[in-house]
Amino acid sequence: MAIALMAGVISLGIWLHHRATHIHVTDSRIASHVVVLSSEVTGRLLAIPVVVGQHVSKGDLLAAIDRSQSRLQLREIEARMEAVSAQQAQLRAQQDMVRRQVNGRLQAARSQLLAAEADRHGKMAERDNARDELERLSALYKTGAVSAQLLDTTRAQFISTQQQELRAAAGIDTARANLTSVQAEEAQAVVLERQITMLEAQKAALAAQRQQQLIDLDKRAIHAQFDGVIDQTFAEAGEYVSPGMRVLMYHDPKRVWVDANIKETDFDRLKIGASATVTVDAYPHRRFTGKVTHLGQATTSEFALLPNPNPSGNFTKVTQRLPVRIAVAQQDDLLRPGMMVEVSIDATTGNVVH
Repeated sequence: MAIALMAGVISLGIWLHHRATHIHVTDSRIASHVVVLSSEVTGRLLAIPVVVGQHVSKGDLLAAIDRSQSRLQLREIEARMEAVSAQQAQLRAQQDMVRRQVNGRLQAARSQLLAAEADRHGKMAERDNARDELERLSALYKTGAVSAQLLDTTRAQFISTQQQELRAAAGIDTARANLTSVQAEEAQAVVLERQITMLEAQKAALAAQRQQQLIDLDKRAIHAQFDGVIDQTFAEAGEYVSPGMRVLMYHDPKRVWVDANIKETDFDRLKIGASATVTVDAYPHRRFTGKVTHLGQATTSEFALLPNPNPSGNFTKVTQRLPVRIAVAQQDDLLRPGMMVEVSIDATTGNVVH
């Protein structure tokens, strides 16, 4: 009896010490990053080549949505881009032709102007000579050295050279007007250049549409972003899906942890880095070790769908709980999201006070 009493006292002491130094939580669960994949496009779901519980690797095809309509739209955009490129090539060829024609006509117009100016200078010289001759004969006619007929003939030649000089001056004006007209035709090349620039902007818009269509095509094949396990599928092949509609969900079995809700009366004893022992209800004879990694900054009641601000004044004090995350190492993929666990946290360990 003495031995039994001593054993009982020792057991009671151990239990009391454990209760004083450890925080025990019985309603915790295994958690993981469970990712829900939804459709980002509209279309017929062609296939879901995975089943619940299947392990998938990063890059594996998880769901395929019909691409036929999207491919046709892509071809239409590419055809429009080719049409714009062909139109640009046509305008550039027309622009080159206009520039060559204008350059040739400019050279001809400049040569015509130079010729008209040279002709006028010649006619002016002839006019001056005829004037001088008329003045000389007029002086001789007064002395009776020349006849009146010769004087009249010389006067007629002078008048003729004046008219020729005026026609030469008019020829210069005509040549200048022709040159101005040809220079104005250079604006056609500028207009064509602006049309080419406008088509370039249209081509850029089509390129953006093409890129957007390629993104749409890419979104019609849903691939795994990491190695994981399929948890649930929400659609079947043949269904019509729309943006935001859930297709399946999966998680990474290597990244699991325990979410525990600690009473606020025990929260002050916790430290980040504190060691913990985890017992899973599914494996009662196994122990898993972990460490506290995060301490909640608000109680769980603050995130309730229907918070209780107690406006009536009837007050019943309820101990609140704060979330605590415990990192735990996976073992043979035994720990699965949602499993119930019991956690015992050693409050004497840890080196960073929250």
